[in-house]
Amino acid sequence: MRWAIRAASLLPTNIFDLTDEGREVLLAKRVSGISPVSWYGQSPRAIRSMPLPAFAPFTVIVLPESESPQDYEEWAKSSPVRPTIAAKSGGDLSDLSFDAVQAQFLKICDRIPDMISKHSVDAARTAISEWKPMPSRSLGYQVGGHNTIVPNLIALSVAGYDEMVSGRFQEVGANPKPYVEQIVRTSNSIFDERAKLGERDIQRIFRRPPDLNLFAPAFYPDFFTTPLRLDMDKALRRSTLIVRQMFERQTGYGFNLTTEAQKSAMVGNIVQGSDGQISVQSHPLTLARTSELDLNTELISALTASEFSVGARLPNEINRTIGSVRSFAQQYRSKERSPRKRLLAFRQVQARLAGAVPAEFMSLIKRSESGIRIISDAHLEWLDVDGLPLFIRKNCSRIPVTPGNLFVDHLASKRRVHLAPGDFSSVLVLSALKREDPIASLLEMAFGVFEPRWRDNLTVIYKIVTSEAELVDALNGFEGPMVIFDGHGSHTADESAKLHLGNEAVDVWGLRDRIHNIAPIVVLSACDTHAADRNHATTANGFMSLGARAVLSSVFPLNAVDAASFAARLVYRVSEFIPSAIRAFDRAITWTEVISGLIRMQLLTDYLKLLLAKKSIDEDAYTRIHEEGNHAINGREADPFGVVLDELEKSGLSRSALKLELETALANSSALSYLLVGRPETIIIDNRDRVVGQLNELN
Repeated sequence: MRWAIRAASLLPTNIFDLTDEGREVLLAKRVSGISPVSWYGQSPRAIRSMPLPAFAPFTVIVLPESESPQDYEEWAKSSPVRPTIAAKSGGDLSDLSFDAVQAQFLKICDRIPDMISKHSVDAARTAISEWKPMPSRSLGYQVGGHNTIVPNLIALSVAGYDEMVSGRFQEVGANPKPYVEQIVRTSNSIFDERAKLGERDIQRIFRRPPDLNLFAPAFYPDFFTTPLRLDMDKALRRSTLIVRQMFERQTGYGFNLTTEAQKSAMVGNIVQGSDGQISVQSHPLTLARTSELDLNTELISALTASEFSVGARLPNEINRTIGSVRSFAQQYRSKERSPRKRLLAFRQVQARLAGAVPAEFMSLIKRSESGIRIISDAHLEWLDVDGLPLFIRKNCSRIPVTPGNLFVDHLASKRRVHLAPGDFSSVLVLSALKREDPIASLLEMAFGVFEPRWRDNLTVIYKIVTSEAELVDALNGFEGPMVIFDGHGSHTADESAKLHLGNEAVDVWGLRDRIHNIAPIVVLSACDTHAADRNHATTANGFMSLGARAVLSSVFPLNAVDAASFAARLVYRVSEFIPSAIRAFDRAITWTEVISGLIRMQLLTDYLKLLLAKKSIDEDAYTRIHEEGNHAINGREADPFGVVLDELEKSGLSRSALKLELETALANSSALSYLLVGRPETIIIDNRDRVVGQLNELN
C-alpha cells in the first residue's frame, strides 16, 4: 500500500488548502505543523468497526486490489455521510487525481446531513469549487530520479515545483558522492524556500516541528547472525550468504559488485522461459529489501510533505558504527571508571560517526533552525558539530527505525497534545525500588530539596509498584501528563528489556492489551531503558507501543545520585521554567525544548564541577558562571557553551585547556546517557487562553 501513502502526500490536507487564500498560506501552515498529511494504516476490520462520523465527510478509504469495495458497502451505507472509497474498480474513485477528488468532494457536500450547519456546508462547497493547483514553479535544475531524494522532491511538489526529474539516476554504485550532491542540493532548495516564509504569528502557539530529518534505514540486529536452515537448497544457501554479506558490508547508497557471484546473487539471473520471454529472477532478500526501502521512502516523504521539511538520507556506513558504540558502551559499563579512557573511547565513536556522515551534510545540520529529528538506530546524537555533540548543538529527538511496526506508527500523522502549565499540577512517581535498596531514598531526598520551590504549583504523587498488576493500575489510573519511573532497568543481549518491580521483572511490551490510558510523557529514571548496545526491544520502545508520545530514556546505566538529581531538576523545570518561558518569550514551548535545555544544563553542571574539583575555578566563579550559563541556555542563546567558555577564559584559563576539560566532562557526564524518543515536538505547552483564542481565529 506504499503507493497510497504517496497519493495521500500529494493531496491537499484539508478542503481549504487549494483555495486562493489557502495557497497563500499553505507552506506557512505546513512548516508550523498545523496542516499535516493525515494518513492512517487500518485493517479492514478496524475500518468497518464503526460508522464514519458526519463531522469527517471528506475521508477517503483507499483499498488494495485484494479488497473488494462491495465488502464495505453495508458499512458505508450505515455512516451518516457515505465515505469515499477509492479502488481500482467498483469504488467511488478509481484514481486520486486533482479533478477526480474535487468532483467527488462536491458530490459529498450534497449528502451532508442536516446535523451539520448549512453555513459550514456552503463554506465547504465554495472552497472545493475554488480549488486550483499550486502555481507551477521551476527549481532551475533537474536531478536523476532515486529513492534517496524522493522525500525532498515530494516536499517541493507541495510548493508547486514540477519537472524536477530528468530521468533515472545514472551514477548508481558504491560511490556516495553523486547521491550526496543531489540530496544536499534539493535539501538547500527546501531550506531556501522555508527562509522566505519568515516567522508567522501562528507559530507563537504552533511551534515549528523539526526542519531536518536525518534518516538511515536499518536491519534488525540479528539479521546478519541468524543461522540459515540446514535443509535449504545449496545454491540458494550460497546466494543468500552472499547477499547478506553484501548488505552487511554496504557503506554507501549502492553496492560495489566486483564478482559474478555477487552480481548474480544481488541483481538476479536472466532467465528465458519456455515461451521465449526474458525475465530477471532477483534474490528474495534483494526483493524484500527493495520493497522495504520503497515503503520507508514513502513514509519519510509523507512526513516531509506534512512539514515542508528536509529529508536527508544517510549512507549505510552510519549503521556500521555500532561496533565503536559497543566498545564505548563496554568502557562506560566497566567497573574501572577511568575518565581518560571514557574520553578516548568517546572520541573513537565520534571519529567513526564523522567518517560515516557525509561532510556535505554538516552544512545542512548547521542550517537547521527548528530542530533535528533523527530517524535511525545509529547514535547520531553524538556526532561532533563544531566541538560539541549534535544533541547539545541542536534540539534533537529520535524515532527508532526498528521495530518496523513502531517506526511506521510514529511516522504517521500525530495529533498535537496541547497542554497548559497548570496541567502539570500533578506528577506521578512510580517507585519500584525495594525499601532495603541503598538507593531507594535518593529520589525522594532530591525531590525534598526542590519541593519548597514547586509546592505552590505542583504536587508529586508517589506510588509504590511491586508487581506488574500494580504498574498497570497506576498507569491506567493517572490522568496527568507526566509519569516518572524510579527503579532498576536491565537489558540483556538476546531478550527484551525489563523493568524490575520488587522481585518481579516486567517486560512492558507485554502490557499492550492491559493499558488503556497512558500519560503522553514518560520519564524513565532507570538504567538501560534504550540501551546503546542491545536489541530493538527496549523499554522506551515498549512505552511508545503503549501509546506514550515522548519517552526520556537511558542508553547506559545511570548513576543513582545523578539520576535522582536530574529527575528533581526536571520537575522543578516543569514547575518554574515552563510558565516563565511562556511569559518571557510570549510563545508556546515544546517538550523537546524542555528536555533539550535540561540536558544542556546537566552538562554545564558536570563541566563546572570538574573544573571546581581540579581547582581551576573557585566556588564564587562556579556559582556565577553556572548562573550565566543557565541563563544563556534558557535564553535561547545560539551558542551557550561559547558564552561559558568566554567567561571562563576571562578567569585566565586557556581556551584549549577549557575545551579539553569540556570534552572530558561530556564523555563522563550523565547528559550523554539520556535519549529523547518519540514525537516530543507534538507536545506543546502554552497558556490556555491564548490557545483557545488562536484556535477560534483559525476556525
